[in-house]
Amino acid sequence: MKNDFVHLHLHSQYSLLDGAIKFEGLFEEVAKQGMSAVALTDHGNLFGAYEFYKKAKANNIKPIIGCEVYITQDLNKKTPDNNKTHHLTVLTANMQGYENLCSLVSTGYLKGFYRKPRIDKGVLFEKNSGLIVLSGCLNSEVCHNILKGKKEEAIRVASEYKDIFGDRYFLEIQGTRLKEQERVNSVLKEMSSKLKIPLVATNDCHYLTKNDFDSHDALLCIQTGSLVKEEKRFRFNGNEFYLKSRDEMVDAIGNNQEALENTLLIAERCNVDLNRTDYRLPKINTKDDINFDGIAEMVYASLDKQIRDKIISSTEIELYKERISHELSIIENMGFQGYFLVVSDFIKYAKEKRIPVGPGRGSAAGSLVAYLLDITEVDPIKHDLIFERFLNPERVSMPDIDIDFCGDGRDDVIKYVTEKYGEDKVAQIGTFGTMSSKAVIKDVGRVLGFSFADVDRLTKLIPSFRGKVYGLSECYKKIKEFKQLVESTNQFTELYNLGVKLENSVRHSSTHAAGVVISNESLDKTIPLFRGSKNETVTQYDMTAIEELGFVKFDFLGLKTLTVIKIAKEFIKSKNPNIEEDIKFANLNDPKVYKMLSKGLTRGIFQIESSGMKDVLKNLKANKFEDIVALLALYRPGPLDSGMVDEYILRKNRKKKTDYPTPELKEILQETHGLFVYQEQIMKTASVLANFSLGEADLLRRAMGKKKTSEMLAQRERFLSGAESNNFSSKIAHEIFDTMEKFAEYSFNKSHSTAYAIITFQTAFLKTYYPCEFMAALMTTEINTSDKIVSNISECKEMGIEILSPDINESGSGFTPIDNSIRFGLSAIKNLGINIVNNIIKSRDGSNKFLNIFEFLSLMDSRKMNKKSLESLIKSGGLDCFNYSRATLYNNMELLLNYVGHNNKDKDASQETLFELDEVIAEPPLEESKEWLPHDLSKYEIEILGYPVKINPLEMCQHKLSQINYRKISNIKLEDEKTAVTIAAFISSINIKTSKRNSKKYAIINLEDSSDVLEAIIFNDEFEKYESRLIVGMPLLLTGMVEKTDENTKLIINSFNETDAVQIINDVPVPIKINLKNDISLKQANNLKAIFNKYPGESPIQISFRENGLKATISVNDFKVDNCEELHEEISRTVGNN
Repeated sequence: MKNDFVHLHLHSQYSLLDGAIKFEGLFEEVAKQGMSAVALTDHGNLFGAYEFYKKAKANNIKPIIGCEVYITQDLNKKTPDNNKTHHLTVLTANMQGYENLCSLVSTGYLKGFYRKPRIDKGVLFEKNSGLIVLSGCLNSEVCHNILKGKKEEAIRVASEYKDIFGDRYFLEIQGTRLKEQERVNSVLKEMSSKLKIPLVATNDCHYLTKNDFDSHDALLCIQTGSLVKEEKRFRFNGNEFYLKSRDEMVDAIGNNQEALENTLLIAERCNVDLNRTDYRLPKINTKDDINFDGIAEMVYASLDKQIRDKIISSTEIELYKERISHELSIIENMGFQGYFLVVSDFIKYAKEKRIPVGPGRGSAAGSLVAYLLDITEVDPIKHDLIFERFLNPERVSMPDIDIDFCGDGRDDVIKYVTEKYGEDKVAQIGTFGTMSSKAVIKDVGRVLGFSFADVDRLTKLIPSFRGKVYGLSECYKKIKEFKQLVESTNQFTELYNLGVKLENSVRHSSTHAAGVVISNESLDKTIPLFRGSKNETVTQYDMTAIEELGFVKFDFLGLKTLTVIKIAKEFIKSKNPNIEEDIKFANLNDPKVYKMLSKGLTRGIFQIESSGMKDVLKNLKANKFEDIVALLALYRPGPLDSGMVDEYILRKNRKKKTDYPTPELKEILQETHGLFVYQEQIMKTASVLANFSLGEADLLRRAMGKKKTSEMLAQRERFLSGAESNNFSSKIAHEIFDTMEKFAEYSFNKSHSTAYAIITFQTAFLKTYYPCEFMAALMTTEINTSDKIVSNISECKEMGIEILSPDINESGSGFTPIDNSIRFGLSAIKNLGINIVNNIIKSRDGSNKFLNIFEFLSLMDSRKMNKKSLESLIKSGGLDCFNYSRATLYNNMELLLNYVGHNNKDKDASQETLFELDEVIAEPPLEESKEWLPHDLSKYEIEILGYPVKINPLEMCQHKLSQINYRKISNIKLEDEKTAVTIAAFISSINIKTSKRNSKKYAIINLEDSSDVLEAIIFNDEFEKYESRLIVGMPLLLTGMVEKTDENTKLIINSFNETDAVQIINDVPVPIKINLKNDISLKQANNLKAIFNKYPGESPIQISFRENGLKATISVNDFKVDNCEELHEEISRTVGNN
């Protein structure tokens, strides 16, 4: 033991952007150095504590959980003069200490946070039980006073801690070799002797080895936004803050054996056990008439109602009762009644508050009890779903019911459960963002001073496949161009080497998109908490840790599609008050719905919007609900890559015969044409052929998915034995097992597919029967997403729906359906703001309209409506209803502004609007102005709305475009990296920047056409050459190279084949094409030359002719002409029938 040593002060990557130690490397190094234990003491948090504990145990290293806390004078005072904090190293000796540290760290975030999570001595001393405290680093209160020459004050502080902690307080000497530290160490040794406080040696480890100093230094620069080369920046003095060996520590602290041996004594005293086998289910409030015994009563009452309402046939009552009895027995035996009641309760609350809830998600849709408790809206008997896929009595684990809520109401439901079960017992679950290969290259490149272009060169060479980005080492091995660039200069080599070390480091903490934990006890006893960016309470542990510690997590997901459905229904209710019932009881096989889907009009249709999904949908020729269920299960990488999707389509459309492995499987596989598409089919096959219980069959399914050899051998033997007892030959049994094993990799959860297919059908139903209302609802939810708005408008035009400019008399806040058209929403108008939008809608008072512009302006709040917002209303067309030209209103701006708020001044907010007054404001004459030119009208709409509603710039040059070869934006997004393309588009916005490297200008441009939007970049020389043409709203012909980054496509604008990279379409010389059927005479040829001379211009001439069935085209290089109508007429007269 005397040759051992334990590091008790160590910062991992969870000391966000300050520590650089990753656990995998840590335990390898600890074991290599023969150390039996190690501590984790991240700055102010316990983010990594559970992962640290778990991985230490797996590596037979004793984990010591601790934290370097920030101590302030008073945690409740949050002012600059009280911002001074001191560091203190705190370790957990036992479970009481662990619980106290969790509580302290949580308090630091939830109550004491001011720039840092702070606690004070009061709360520390109150919760000192089970904690061991070390005096801390140079930033501790004791060391700070020593460095300031206040030795007596340092002694007073140390004595204060000793009085509280007794033999659990140690003076911390460190081996960092800093001059200041050696001075402090000397005084601490004196204090130890005088105060009888033992010494302990640490090294304030922030990186693993001495060679990691540079990568840690780069990490600090990422944290502070500094450049590595900057002299005046935050940095660590010296390169000694690493995991030193015992011999190195002996050398660093002057052979103080007591301090070294005390690390071992402390390690022996620290014994925390986080292994849990029980579940911490939230306690049900029996005052609300919810109790465990009542679950059966609630389920059977719901069944009776379904029968009365003829949703379930009375002839099937015994079938349903048998299933209920089966499910309830499993639920009760597993002790999960409370779980179902908790979920049922908050869903009931949501529905009472008219917050849309999804029909179900995941395997929970296979539960009849969940259906009858209104947790799901999927009847598992009608859809042939299996309960054991959800809850398996053979494998006890927590049920997992994920719930989709309308995004607008999700937070309200979380607030409800927080108030019901207690703020201390409910929290959202934390997660962590890491630096991927591309992100780390960008971050490290920035702090090393690389230009954007050079970093871009390297990141562009990092490929991704189906959302997974290649790692840096993988790129270096597999991507030739990547390796060449890395080795091209020392600078790129350094960038790569630092990037490899920092890749996948934790960059920040955040809140999980869905996870919520509800406990039966205060969470901070076991789970440290922090405050999220929206002031929500969040766990410092991630979802895996939460579940492994026995806590129950619920997924509250915000689903935008539910918001679309909600808004669409609100629009529809004015014409059909029964829309809720109509959609609830709609025929899931309605042929009109599938006819609409077959046309590929899938914008806004849940889960089937992508171009790939549209292609599969068209080939599938879906004509019933089961096709949608199968499609959602099949459209995934595995089935697509394996050819399973193509096989399914051929069989479905009877272009290939459907075969079954054995006739007994026809009933199971008939719905999927003989293929194992669903996991439930594998379970049923094992049950029917080999006498597996459905619980055992679920274990078989899981084993096939995991592909563990020993487990699979046992399962195969069990299957073959069962099949043999049912008189199946060994050959057939082997073949069926092999087939199941093959398809298990691709098969999907039918319960989830079915539940989501219901949302798919509902959106398709609404789009089929109420297209304007549906598309208006969709565009309202995407009002701030320009690329989606452009795509939606394109599909609206394809559906025959007219898009109208905003109108203050008709537009709502969002897009508004009017007959067979949709008006732009007022919230889409730039510079208007929600307060003015609400002011306009409220002043309209229902069906009334503003009589004239002066009445309108008089009712506006003068504190909100200013020149900028009025200008936006004019330019957007929002005031066209008053029958003035936009130019007239714009040129009379000062006069109009005088009327703003005229009837609101000095009025009480409760007074009626002007529409109730007898007098109407007189309309003074406005000086008329001629309307703006079409280009300006279009430009202003693009500027204010992001889209040209009245006149599309490309439509103004359609004649020219019909003679030019170009691509649509939506098509080039499907192209491969580095493809050269030409597009016709207009600029919707331009952001001009200056390069830090060479001070030259470049621009980031947003381009639009009728199909989509695209980001483009034009660099230095090209920008200078074409800057005068880069005008918002200008129809342009642009050439460039396609660039793919993660999920985005960009265009790098540059010239090819001596063609200008940026051309104004109206100035593009379009070739004159003369098609000759026969040879022409010499006289005709001379006449053509004369005509060409008569109309000089910029358009080249191409003559095509046929001879002996062959076609040839020649370019006439001696002439360039004016491509005008008169020229065409003279050519036609000259060559006649040719």
